[in-house]
Amino acid sequence: MTELLAPTPADGPVPAAVVLAVVVLALMVAVTALAARARRPTLAAGMTGDVALGTAVRAALPGVRAHRLAVAVVDDGRVTFAGFGADERTVFEIGSVTKALTGLLLADAVDRGEVTLDDRLGDHLDLGDTAVAGVLLGDAAAHAGRLPRLPVDPRLLVRGTWASVTGRNPYAGLDVAALLAAAARTPLATTTTPQYSNLGAALVGQALAARAGTTYAGLLADRLTGPLGMTATTTPAVRPADDPMETGSSRRGRAQEPWTMDGFAPAGGVRSTTADLAVLLAALLDGTAPGGWALDARADLDAIERVGLFWLTRSTDGGAMTWHNGMTGGFASFVGLDPAAGRGVVVLSDVASSVDVLGTRLLAAERV
Repeated sequence: MTELLAPTPADGPVPAAVVLAVVVLALMVAVTALAARARRPTLAAGMTGDVALGTAVRAALPGVRAHRLAVAVVDDGRVTFAGFGADERTVFEIGSVTKALTGLLLADAVDRGEVTLDDRLGDHLDLGDTAVAGVLLGDAAAHAGRLPRLPVDPRLLVRGTWASVTGRNPYAGLDVAALLAAAARTPLATTTTPQYSNLGAALVGQALAARAGTTYAGLLADRLTGPLGMTATTTPAVRPADDPMETGSSRRGRAQEPWTMDGFAPAGGVRSTTADLAVLLAALLDGTAPGGWALDARADLDAIERVGLFWLTRSTDGGAMTWHNGMTGGFASFVGLDPAAGRGVVVLSDVASSVDVLGTRLLAAERV
């Protein structure tokens, strides 16, 4: 793994305090310079798709920071699209909505008899005799495996901090071997309180891929996106030479490098479109999606949310919403459905600012 900001002068080692001061100073300079160039994103002019849905989106937008925005609504099998600076074929990073796809793959692998929820991560991954090896797949998928959000690794912390102020990809170059090495060094939390974990999602997805003898990207294509015809949904480990995706931005308008992933791909490395995710929601609503029981709530995540296999369920005034959101350095996403009402909503944005409020408002709205 590449070491960042590690000077090695000829006259001996630099004291840790000096190194820390250099890092802090560099970050302050970077933040100041980049913030000066950034411009707050504004919603793109020009609307595509259904006028009624576009009008509903505008009405639900106050408080939501967005630039290019695409929305899909599924109602009893009928799909409606609208967009601003984007349409149903525009590609976005979907961030942690990827975890919801990983949950479907886990449920499907159980249905195939390949794994059980009581399998240990170490049954399928080379984690040695470590604490992480003993975490159960089902517990990790419910964020109940006592795994931290990210591996406990100072190098990853520095890398992530530097990426956050420079707009770089913090996951670049972190392959499966690097993920496993970092996970093996990570202690489990002493508390049993559920803790949302990117590390857990990454390990579950890689365990499923290893069990099937393929990569995570291959597993997703073979068992979920391929069968459903989600042809625009991909999981690139590096940025394609002919990348169809435009660059996203921070909430302050700073351009962000795409977050392509390898080791952490099952936690947040998928790209998709509203057209493809609408296909997924329609299949979940009509019961034809592989591993659909991943949505069934199995345990409490906190005082508000219950969790199935990575999918979250929240009680609402109108019933219940099953959902997941996502955010990368330059994109935000929301996928939610109300199975009882036969309704689902997708919201994708190229700004790293939450679109959850917009998604929940549209899901609860009258049919448009």
